[in-house]
Amino acid sequence: MKFFNKLNLRRFAKVAAVAAIGGTILFGGNTTVNAAPDDMAAFREAYNMQVQGTRLVNQDLTLIAPNFHLDIDSKAQVSADGQFLMGGDLSWTYTNLKKNYSTNSRIPFFIVQNGNEMTLYVQRNGAWSKMILPGLPSGIAVLWRSDDPAITNGILQAVKSAQILNDTPDMRVMNVTLDGNKIAALLENNSQASFANLSGDALAQQREIFNRWLAAIKANDLTFAWTINKPKWETVTAAFDLTDVMRAYARYVLDESAAGRITLNDEERDLLDAMGYYAELRSYTTYIDPRDNDMLTMPANLFVAPENDNALDDIFYEMTTVVEK
Repeated sequence: MKFFNKLNLRRFAKVAAVAAIGGTILFGGNTTVNAAPDDMAAFREAYNMQVQGTRLVNQDLTLIAPNFHLDIDSKAQVSADGQFLMGGDLSWTYTNLKKNYSTNSRIPFFIVQNGNEMTLYVQRNGAWSKMILPGLPSGIAVLWRSDDPAITNGILQAVKSAQILNDTPDMRVMNVTLDGNKIAALLENNSQASFANLSGDALAQQREIFNRWLAAIKANDLTFAWTINKPKWETVTAAFDLTDVMRAYARYVLDESAAGRITLNDEERDLLDAMGYYAELRSYTTYIDPRDNDMLTMPANLFVAPENDNALDDIFYEMTTVVEK
């Protein structure tokens, strides 16, 4: 069965959502451990001493390629009741190298997860629409929201290596590598509930996308630089390099096109070629003290937004089509 007839910005927006949330994957529990001199023990100490509860971060993501530039500037928070909320702007610039012109677009968005359901809200022409995000985005948010010992221990077990770059009484800076296979297993397990309301072709399509992401993560370890405030045992920054995972995902789509399962036009193929071979994807997270004036609030009209999985389909056409004057 051909699950997909074409690649459109709807799915690209969901790819962007995966990447945006992906930068918030590493959090801490609240189990006290004793310090030890080796690097892995230093990581475990810092990870386990992180305080649970309301968390708030600035989340920046940049995707750069020869013919496009994507920036996601957002804020994400987990409330004391476990709700995940992210909001900000997705800015996109596309350059047609053959026809020598550029276009750009800015898309306000919110991502909300209550229970097992995650929803992406996007604003186009002043109106909000919503899309359901089953699979990987929901699984990543579960890893952040949860203080379940099985999840926090699973993340600890996924740490492949850790290296202290600087360690003072005030600050600890580390490079950390997460085992792709173990992170994929955690995400697979904690994403399953998000498929509960899907069936038929819709379920098959989302499973196909989900499995492609899992394959990309399994094939690549995840690396990040982590800075911790030691007196408070709070994360200051976390910088992820997600390039290898994103490239693997794009190449899988191209492989499926070559096998006849997906039909791509020339512009879409150029986009995926750039993502698969030339683009770089990086995420930078800065943690914020969760004060009332910094907390995210959702617009009132967001809750009555209609569901429209095609809300972004026109953007790719607008941005890749020359308007004759």
